[in-house]
Amino acid sequence: MEIKSAENVMKLQLMTQMMKGAFKEDSIAFQMVLETMAKAMSDEQSSNDLLESLGLEEADLSQLGYMKGQRLNTKDFKDEFISSPIGKDLRSNNMIIEESIKEASKKYGIDEKLIRAIIKQESNFDPKAKSWAGAMGLMQLMPENIKEEGVKNPYDIKENIYAGTRHFKKYLDQFKTLEMALSAYNAGPGTMARRGVDSIEKADRLPLETQNYIKKVMGYYKA
Repeated sequence: MEIKSAENVMKLQLMTQMMKGAFKEDSIAFQMVLETMAKAMSDEQSSNDLLESLGLEEADLSQLGYMKGQRLNTKDFKDEFISSPIGKDLRSNNMIIEESIKEASKKYGIDEKLIRAIIKQESNFDPKAKSWAGAMGLMQLMPENIKEEGVKNPYDIKENIYAGTRHFKKYLDQFKTLEMALSAYNAGPGTMARRGVDSIEKADRLPLETQNYIKKVMGYYKA
């Protein structure tokens, strides 16, 4: 994302410091509020509206402790852009989902971004998603997976993410590589065995749906 006004960047930094007093810096709430502000400030009108609502639209940065009494001259930035520190990480804008992903990541040792990539492909972050095959919830748990993982409510956000991550971790421990674990998560280890897929080099033996699934999830994960 790009922010056209260098002065707005500095004001964003100021607001970040103000917010740190209200939120923990590493909390999901802090990250989501900061990302929302950064996105708003990338648009000139939205930026003005946001600054006005915070009482900063007409503020001289020198009065706020910046520039040693001099206003920032932004004319030199007319044809340049300053990149925002906010990344393009997959996010749901649902704090329960984000907290559950973070907790599941720590508990089972699976990268947060990988969990998000799987959820993105499985359900596009819809907790109520249900497939034609009967897969349910954010991580599209099948009935047999629900039974195996002891899930009581597959549409409960935290329970679904925990069970899905735990189930994926079993495949990762078994098959060792991300691509093979994703193959098992989508097609099932039985399908892989029947088709003689014991390495990713034999992925062309998998159903086309599974081949595309692997590519899409890995694409989200590496983006």
